[in-house]
Amino acid sequence: MINAIGSFATIWLALWLVLSVLFVLAYPVLRPSLLTLHPRYGSTLLLAYWILPFAAALLSTAFLFLPTAENLLVDAHCHVDCDSHAPLIDSAGLALFGVAVGALVVLVLLLRYVTTLRKSRQLHAQFDYLGKRRGAWFEMDSECPLVFTLGWWRPRIYLSSGLRRACSADDLAIILLHERAHQQRRDNLRLLVARLCCAILPGPLARRVLSDLQVVTEEACDFRAAERFGAVAVAETLLKVKRLLMVQPANLPQDAMAFAERDVETRIKALLRASSRVSLHTWQLGLLLLGGALALVLMVGPLHHGSEWVISQLSAPGTHLH
Repeated sequence: MINAIGSFATIWLALWLVLSVLFVLAYPVLRPSLLTLHPRYGSTLLLAYWILPFAAALLSTAFLFLPTAENLLVDAHCHVDCDSHAPLIDSAGLALFGVAVGALVVLVLLLRYVTTLRKSRQLHAQFDYLGKRRGAWFEMDSECPLVFTLGWWRPRIYLSSGLRRACSADDLAIILLHERAHQQRRDNLRLLVARLCCAILPGPLARRVLSDLQVVTEEACDFRAAERFGAVAVAETLLKVKRLLMVQPANLPQDAMAFAERDVETRIKALLRASSRVSLHTWQLGLLLLGGALALVLMVGPLHHGSEWVISQLSAPGTHLH
């Protein structure tokens, strides 16, 4: 049992690392194309791109240890006999090391999730207590020009009384439509998943990846508001709120999606050049999904043989894998 768990953990982590490195190397080439897409599609594909190394590593490793999948996806070959087999580590020390490292990684991810969940619930309780419900949003008694969406599964919109008084009715409608788009898309949850899946990347690189994802996510909600009010009106409201924040800076809760805190100049340019952004058709998205599934299936066989080769190099001379 320890050998199986240790082998699974080792293969999964090694593959996650290798795929992450490959995706990082490919990102500068693919990034311009992703950022020229309509942000509705660009934000989804960018999120999928950074989830894929984690998910593909986990799923393909699981296929290696499922007898039915292994029989279908791995060509027959022999070591001592020709029965189906998973690539197991014989060395107890290597297996225990794999278990320990795998358990540590899972524990770190769980701690990040639980810590963020606890902080989010505390902030929810605090802002719900301080704010007053105004239909679909909560108003906070503060002169700071604050507006943000907080929460994962049931996100809520919070807006300060100072910003409400400083904005016209049209400005307020644009702001709330933008925040409702965050709410409906569950963008806070999307970014949390991206953070967990990018945990294996170095800090500066992970911050760059998440920064791109946050900007495209904000653009997606800007475009949603522009569909009703027009790109120029949304751009003017963004600039107005940004100027208010420059006069009276506000501290935002961690993990909150705010209206005019991030890359306002980039977002205004995107709004004014909306016609240049490329939309995808359903069949194109289907092809991407089919291609990803096919690549996942095709990588199981090479992964099996590659894992066996690596294990054989790490094992003592003369030791059989099975």
